[in-house]
Amino acid sequence: MSLGISQVTIYVEDQQRALDFWSGKAGFTVTRDMPYGEDRWIEVEPPAGGTRLVIIKTDPKWPALVKDMPNYVLFQADDIVKTHEELAARGVEFTQAPKQEPWGWSAVFKDDEGNLFHLGQR
Repeated sequence: MSLGISQVTIYVEDQQRALDFWSGKAGFTVTRDMPYGEDRWIEVEPPAGGTRLVIIKTDPKWPALVKDMPNYVLFQADDIVKTHEELAARGVEFTQAPKQEPWGWSAVFKDDEGNLFHLGQR
């Protein structure tokens, strides 16, 4: 059996702000942006391709658990220090700069919605 991950959903309060972050600061490519009910269905893909992020607007009717659920997404880079420098130069805020851990390199950044994401090194 061959399985892969095609998409990961990120819940946000403001889809345009999130789109601006992922397509501008993070350098992702917009692969889909279309109406989705009263909101939009937005997909962005990392510069190197691979799993797309789906940017979905939270709904006030959803339980608080869904709204407050953290995003467990780990991005990987060939050179974490260089990637950190490039993203930081574009305005991406890192809560943890690249750091050598016993299990490998790790950094943490947040999007303009306050969601935290990990950055590792291949």
